[in-house]
Amino acid sequence: MYDLKSVSLPILSGIPLKMVRALLEYDPTFNLLSPALLRDAGVQSYRAQSETAPVLAEPADDEWPAAPPAEPRTMQVAGHMVAEHVCSIRQLRDAYVAGTTTPTAVVEALIAARATRDISHLNAHIAYDDDALRADAMAASERYRTGTARGVLDGIPMSVKDEFAVAKYRTGAGTSFFQTAYAGDATPVAHARAAGALIIGKGQMHEIGLGVTGTNYHYGPARNPVNPTYSAGGSSGGPAAAVASGQALIGLGADGGGSIRLPASFCGIYGLKPTYRRISSHGGAGAVWSMSHPGPLTATAADLDLAMQILVGGDADDASVSQRPYQAADVSRRDMRGMSIGYMPEWFEHADAEIVAACRSMLHYFRSAGADIREINIPGLEAARVAHTIIITTEIIQSLAPFYAHSRQQLSDETRLSLAISRAFDERDVTHARQTRQRFTENLKQVFAHVDLIATPTCGLLSPIIETRSLPHGKSDLGSTFEMMRFAFAANLSGIPAISMPAGYAKNRLPIGFQLMARPWQEHTLIEAACVAQQWTTIVKPQVWHTLH
Repeated sequence: MYDLKSVSLPILSGIPLKMVRALLEYDPTFNLLSPALLRDAGVQSYRAQSETAPVLAEPADDEWPAAPPAEPRTMQVAGHMVAEHVCSIRQLRDAYVAGTTTPTAVVEALIAARATRDISHLNAHIAYDDDALRADAMAASERYRTGTARGVLDGIPMSVKDEFAVAKYRTGAGTSFFQTAYAGDATPVAHARAAGALIIGKGQMHEIGLGVTGTNYHYGPARNPVNPTYSAGGSSGGPAAAVASGQALIGLGADGGGSIRLPASFCGIYGLKPTYRRISSHGGAGAVWSMSHPGPLTATAADLDLAMQILVGGDADDASVSQRPYQAADVSRRDMRGMSIGYMPEWFEHADAEIVAACRSMLHYFRSAGADIREINIPGLEAARVAHTIIITTEIIQSLAPFYAHSRQQLSDETRLSLAISRAFDERDVTHARQTRQRFTENLKQVFAHVDLIATPTCGLLSPIIETRSLPHGKSDLGSTFEMMRFAFAANLSGIPAISMPAGYAKNRLPIGFQLMARPWQEHTLIEAACVAQQWTTIVKPQVWHTLH
């Protein structure tokens, strides 16, 4: 039943990239190159399939079946907790309450550190407003001095992806021309600011979010704090690098195809893609409306829960946001008794050998913590992969339509090539993809009638090295992109929540991520599982690290 394929597409950079991009832009539908590229990407085979399912334009807000009780198992848990170098939200808040430091002192040290090459070389942020940051820190310091602190996030540094509007900042989704019309804070930013969070900068992102490596034609690559010669990932690479290097305790990202989870995996931190419509996107410049999910990146599992408690909430400007209250996670949980985890062996093992080995160890640890591990089958993965590609790229094209004709010259050749290939998709493809979304969602419902969680690696490949020669105009490696996204698309297409957590390191010391998916609205269950896993997960201090307190 496993049909997910590895995609073989040409790797292009420099003059060849420019030539192929120009040819496809000239005629994306009938050009001699287009049929071959679509065939190799699996699109032609997908078009030959028939589909009778209803059209599902976006994930539906309905009830999913519950799994039967898990088999009782013995429990053997022993291991580590939070790494000594990592500062959690509660630790920093406790330091504020105790008076051993202040938000002002933290901000001044951070601003000074950003002037050093190590921090600035990471390129985690594309813009700062240090005057506004100092003013906000001073106000937070005064609240702590007078005993009027707003809550656990008061004075906590936060990095915001360039996809979300922040007052007094330009928001361009990683481009030089795109500009959201929203002048204030995007809703999740407003929620965080109201709780006292300190916005330390606009996080770098892959141009218009159309990529997973974090490279950017205008602002340079987001580098991995673990080893800056490697990528921090994308498209939320900037916030991930900020969290992984200790500059921020929360990163606000968005995930349309792994853009929170992949950077979390590459950088060795935690990333949560919530349920579709769980967090408002109002005030964002996101170009993908039916699959993009705002969500947090943090250095500890428990900090995801604190971030979610603030980011979730109704939005008077966006009636589509769910009104379901967020159920806080039990971050003190230390076992998985009563929980079942399903994995599909063929899918699970379709990754680099070191990734598979580390993630198999995670399954072993979860079993030792009392989880019932079950083999499952998920049909239709290849069709779901192609459907995800069709929907996400056509939505990006539609969002860029007002700007594309007069501004496409300002996009990288890499981005323009991806858009040119995607312009070969027509309405029949989109309708077919939405039918596949319905079919695949029903398939997942069948699976979740038997298990509580689904486990996979987060990414099929380790973080890629940053090739300096490819930076000026980009590099198109769509085959590797699909390899990286092999485990990500399922949660976006169906709208279910998913989490990436550290699972260890490869021989070259690059982090490996482990993914769990759950039924809609079960973010707390994912966070609790991550808290259990944190007991046995060793986190190595990155090469680039800033101590907040």
